[in-house]
Amino acid sequence: MKAVKAIHRSVIVGLMFAATSGAASADENLLGYTTGAETLPAGTSEAYFWITDHSGKRRGSYSAQYLRAEYEYGINNSLSGAIYLNGYRHSYNCGTVGCAGPVADGEITGSLHRTQFSGFSLELKKMLLSPYKDDLGVALYGEVTYDSVDPITGEKGQGYEVETKLILQRPYLDGQLQWITNLELEAESWRPSAGGGTEYAVAPRLRTGLSYRFAPNWFIGAEGWVDAEILKPANQSWEFDHWDFFAGPSIHYGGKAWWATLTWAQQIGGSNESDNNATGVHLADHERREIRLKVGYNF
Repeated sequence: MKAVKAIHRSVIVGLMFAATSGAASADENLLGYTTGAETLPAGTSEAYFWITDHSGKRRGSYSAQYLRAEYEYGINNSLSGAIYLNGYRHSYNCGTVGCAGPVADGEITGSLHRTQFSGFSLELKKMLLSPYKDDLGVALYGEVTYDSVDPITGEKGQGYEVETKLILQRPYLDGQLQWITNLELEAESWRPSAGGGTEYAVAPRLRTGLSYRFAPNWFIGAEGWVDAEILKPANQSWEFDHWDFFAGPSIHYGGKAWWATLTWAQQIGGSNESDNNATGVHLADHERREIRLKVGYNF
């Protein structure tokens, strides 16, 4: 009897949360990078548009925008699938001005100003426990990606990526406060069209964040993540490449038919490839700052 009452209370809390937040979908993204545990209800659809702006390298001027258009569908009440179309916009200059001195592994050279379609991704997300019915949300996530453009340099090539996540979500204060954590593992390969063989990389990552509803339909939050990369350059052995740590604030609006999330993330620390991996910031594979805007529409 107590268990039935607890389940009943959790369901009511979840319904109250959805009603008071103005959320149109169970899979609304409260944070820009850290994914929640819920999936879309069966038979419902959602369209997303992402743009992530990256800026700040060690050498020269650098700006890149990662573009994603996504369609997601609720296969059943605990399983959803999605397809993404991916593209990149690069604008950087590292000729002679601001680019004096030695070039560390992975750093950009030359200049490029170009927008390119890159490839596609396929995603499945399975909710094992609901954050409202079970008090702790647990989900499994898998994504495969084909890329024809290097996200850092914009150079052509052929790349494959597999990303997996264990997603945890814990509501507090009757759903007004959400704590979300992702344990991630990425494995990828990249073969440049210019030649040089295939490079492989494995990257574990931990993301966590809090989101608080401070007014009807509005959430303010903060999230951060730390990751590391183990790299196998072409025709070489596996080696530790770098680690990095990002953190920053976010704000989210959820209306009846659409929602939007804006996140600022600053690189706080990392291994410094220009100084024998001493502590500093990592500016070969990452940048000093990222800004992400995600907009979703439910139908």
